[in-house]
Amino acid sequence: MLQLSDKGLRQLVIVFTISLLLGGLAILGLGIHLIVMGVQGTYSLPLVLFEGLQLAISVQASSLGSYVLYCLLLIACLTLGLLMLFLVRSMLISLEREKAFTQSLPLSIKRIAYLMLVLAYARQLLFLLAFQQELGKLTEFVSFRFQLLPTLAVYALVVLVFSQLFSYGLILQREYEQTV
Repeated sequence: MLQLSDKGLRQLVIVFTISLLLGGLAILGLGIHLIVMGVQGTYSLPLVLFEGLQLAISVQASSLGSYVLYCLLLIACLTLGLLMLFLVRSMLISLEREKAFTQSLPLSIKRIAYLMLVLAYARQLLFLLAFQQELGKLTEFVSFRFQLLPTLAVYALVVLVFSQLFSYGLILQREYEQTV
């Protein structure tokens, strides 16, 4: 059985805590940047490509409505990712304190799977909104195709299966402890 030392778990918790703080600050900074761009009237959207957020490459929004919708969806996607980090951190803290699997572990894994599923389709909508804007010279280099089953959704389904396996493992562990 794989076991992490207390020191290893503590270091992972510290890494995830720092990641949460930096991610929160980054989302806050991006939100302020987007608000300033909207107030100035330059509806310049940071382009989200499959590799991540590209601040150097921007797209001009066609209207204020599409700018606001895109910005809200972008912040929502980034917040969902941050929420997944928070759930992983809470699972690590639970493992550090209890030294064993708890009842909350399968529930946290299931929540992560559902967040991944929502994030997969929110990203699809974000790409769809981005590619409906005026891309200019970028139309020659990038394209988008809406997928009914994106890769992240498949990963979410696999994580959902793992949550069921953990639930079943906890049931077996409880039955074993009752027979001994």
